Amino acid sequence: MPENQQNILLGLHMNMVLQAILDRILSSLHQAGLEDIRPAHLSIFRNLVPHGLHISELANRAGITKASVIYLVNDLQERGYVERISDARDGRATLVQFSERGWATYEVASAAVRELREEWASIIGQDEMDAFLSTLARLASLSSSREEGATTSKSRPARLRGRRHTGL
Repeated sequence: MPENQQNILLGLHMNMVLQAILDRILSSLHQAGLEDIRPAHLSIFRNLVPHGLHISELANRAGITKASVIYLVNDLQERGYVERISDARDGRATLVQFSERGWATYEVASAAVRELREEWASIIGQDEMDAFLSTLARLASLSSSREEGATTSKSRPARLRGRRHTGL
């Protein structure tokens, strides 16, 4: 198989796995009575960290524009899933964090992911699943550290956003 085809398949396969996870999460949320959660909201849920994030940090983690994050955060805040709080380190800034309802929703989503992971492990074997998760964590760590290094240098690589950049 040509190398270019392998590169395309890497992105395709990674996207298919991510989509299976997101579909399972959304289905579980809806079954739990949280029908007001839309697929776009998951980009906020899966990137928000326990201590909260600034809008710009959340946009960077989610790989979407600040305007899109503001729209989604406003929507989630109106629905009671997130809240904005003052940043104790910078009084001018605000952080977005989960509300109590958001944490309960996060727990439903986490249970859905655990269930899917267990299903996959029963198909491919626990050892292979553990190896896959370990490799995935290692690749994510490498990618994260490289991106952090790039943000501190003067020549920062462009972030590709939007559907037209789905090839690799």
